[in-house]
Formats: sequence, structure tokens, C-alpha cells
Amino acid sequence: MKKRILVLTDGNIDNASARIRAIQYIPFFEAQGYKVAHIPRVPQRPAGLISKYTVFPVLKRWYSLKMGFSLLFRKWDVVFIQRIFISKYLLKLLNKKSIPIIYDFDDAIYINARRPSDQEKTAIMIRNSTKVIVSTDYLSKFCRDNGQNPALIPSPVETDRIRPTEKQQNQTVTIGWIGSPWTSGFLDLIEKPLMRLAEKYTFRFLTIGAKPEYRIQGINHIAKSWVFEDENDVLGQMDIGLMPLPITEFAKMKGGYKLLQYMSAGLPCIASPVGINQTIVKPGENGYLASSEDEWFEVLEKLLLDPALRLRMGANGRKEALELYSREVCFGKLLKIIREL
Repeated sequence: MKKRILVLTDGNIDNASARIRAIQYIPFFEAQGYKVAHIPRVPQRPAGLISKYTVFPVLKRWYSLKMGFSLLFRKWDVVFIQRIFISKYLLKLLNKKSIPIIYDFDDAIYINARRPSDQEKTAIMIRNSTKVIVSTDYLSKFCRDNGQNPALIPSPVETDRIRPTEKQQNQTVTIGWIGSPWTSGFLDLIEKPLMRLAEKYTFRFLTIGAKPEYRIQGINHIAKSWVFEDENDVLGQMDIGLMPLPITEFAKMKGGYKLLQYMSAGLPCIASPVGINQTIVKPGENGYLASSEDEWFEVLEKLLLDPALRLRMGANGRKEALELYSREVCFGKLLKIIREL
């Protein structure tokens, strides 16, 4: 009989963590002969207001009931939980049935000023799991403090979907950033360097997924909404990819996924030397690290003026994305853990 895996995620296909670290693995599991059932906590975000207040809450309730029923009454060989919190009662029940639990998370979900109880909820998930997987070693201490030595699997990038795009010669250089409305607040760190750069040079600044109202005065700024189907095409419009981060405990725990996207797209990266960024970015090889306003300006200027350097660094990044961070590589690590269980 086929091994049965239940995959539980906090978000749906339109949620980055759920899609990248769980849902996109499902075809890989099936290709290995596993039978997979996936239950998200919520449906996809509705397009209109009517669906938001009618269909969405009904489906959300249905998913909750389906999740509880599946944990209570179905038999599984493995339960893979990505980021979501499950009740202690259900975790204990799975343990009593000797069903292995894998808990995966990729951010400091235990640091939440609005929901301080998330710290204890995360700890409960860790203590009651058979194996814990994290995206960066910076998350390991909290796991060890709660009795688990976690496995490290970076957030995989779809190197087959996000690929280098041939650039036209003599086109205006595009400096870009991809993220979410919430993380667009980090762009404050690079506003002054970009404004200084615009006083001397012509370039475009492209943001994907930032707040709709976000703008920088005096910059040729193009804002695009994030759309899964358009992601590769829009990333292909960039020549340089940015990842500014503040020096906070939460930021130190982030998985650096946007850097992996830039690298997969063959783009040189510039990032703040915070957390895993210091491991992913190899200064002078696939990009640069920048702390101060002057450092950001200097490396932006260097890449802006040197297309050959951009091309070389982008090629190095693409090679590393394939060898270290592709879905195939990361799934191999996950599959090994599951088979050992």
C-alpha cells in the first residue's frame, strides 16, 4: 500500500510559506509513490467583497472541521505540519497513535508582539513533534530550548520556473525588490541611497508586492502587484535585486527567500548583513552586503555602471541556486528525513 502523508498548512497556494515549503512538494511526494492529502487552514484570498464575507468564512470553517476530522479519525504514516498551530490534545493523540509529526517553520513565528501567546504555541508544537525543520540556523536555539535539535532545509526556489531572462543592450537599468505589503516597510532603509543615486544616474526602481501607496520622491518608480503567474516575467525585468533588513531579532530569523529568487533569475543581489543573508550573499561573487547609507550607495553605483559585473555575479548566483536551493535539492533532504522516520 502507498504511504499516506497528511500535509497541513497555515495558508493556501497564495501564501508564500505554505506554497514554497509544503504545497509545491506534493507532486514530488506523489512521484515517489506517496498518497498525499492537503488541508490548508484557509481558502485562497477572495477576489471580491461578496466572496470575502460569504464564501471565505464558510470554507474556512469547513477546512477547520476537515482538519480536525482527519486528525481524529484517519490513519496516516506521517503528518507534515507547516507553520500552523495544532491543539495540544490533537498532538498528544497523534503521539499516542505513534504517528510521526514533522513540524516546519521558516520565520520567528514565536516573536509576535500582537499575539504573545504564539511563543508558547510554537513551543508546544516543537515539544510534541517527532522532527522539527527550520529554514535557517538562527531558529535553532528556540528549538533546542524546547527539546528539539532541528534539521535545516532552506526555503526552496523553483529554478525551473524562475529563470534568467536575456537582457537587451543599452536598456535602462532596473533595480528591483519583491516582497509583501508588510515587508515593504523595510524599504525605508534604502530610500536615501536610491535618491542619491537618482541625482547622478538614470535607472528604474521596480517593486513587486509593496503597499499600493508606496513611493519614493524623485525616483522613477514602477509598482506592480504580486501575481504568481507573472512572477518570472516581472523578475526578468530587473537587473539588480535588493533585500534590505533592519537589525531586529525577527529579521535575523528570516529565510532570505527573495535573495534565492534573485539568484534563480540570474540577478546580482545586494542585502543587509542580517541573519542568513550573510550566508547566502558572497560579497564580490554573487552580490554585496551593505549596512550604511554610503555602503548601499557605493555598491548600487558599482553594479549600475558595470553590466559585465552584473552578468558574472548573476551567473554565479544562478549556479548556486541550482546546486544548493532548488526544489529538487531541498526535497531530497525532506524525503530522507521522512524515510528515516
